[in-house]
Amino acid sequence: MMGAFDAVLILAGDVDRTAPSLVQIADQAAETFHAGLTSSLITTGCCHHTLDLFPGRTEAQCLRDLLIERDVPSSNLFTEERSADLVGRIHYVQQQLLLPCSWHHVLLLCPGAHSQALQGIIESCFDKAFSIHWPDTCLEPSQNQQLDLDALAQLPGNRVFDSSRLPAVLKPVKARGLPMSLTDHPAS
Repeated sequence: MMGAFDAVLILAGDVDRTAPSLVQIADQAAETFHAGLTSSLITTGCCHHTLDLFPGRTEAQCLRDLLIERDVPSSNLFTEERSADLVGRIHYVQQQLLLPCSWHHVLLLCPGAHSQALQGIIESCFDKAFSIHWPDTCLEPSQNQQLDLDALAQLPGNRVFDSSRLPAVLKPVKARGLPMSLTDHPAS
């Protein structure tokens, strides 16, 4: 089945799998998949940079679990688990999945990105090779997602943010107790 998008990129996560924003984004992503608009869904996030202790599951894993519960096959799910904030999600997913897989036609699901101005800032964080699309509806963000959106909007030069500047503004994961699989990989 050929979809309208190479991938659906979910720029949201939460370590509380019962969080309303996470459940809603899982529903929206699963509906997109089942409508045949894509065959690949990407979940993102390690744990938010404000956390001191590493949770039992990454944000990406929690969302992945919810998608599997909504009958999305695990073989169609991909995860980015290094990021600590929205900028990190955008940076790492480009480096680890989108560019290597040549997925350039992408639908973004980003709760809270309601305005065209904010969508423009997010789009400018992507390499010029990508064709970015947005759904007709946008969900309300969680508290951490709103913090990340506010931080992105405050970056200097944010109207046209050069994607090559992303590594300089990444927030590190500060939580203690990261699994070895996440700590073995040096930062890009």
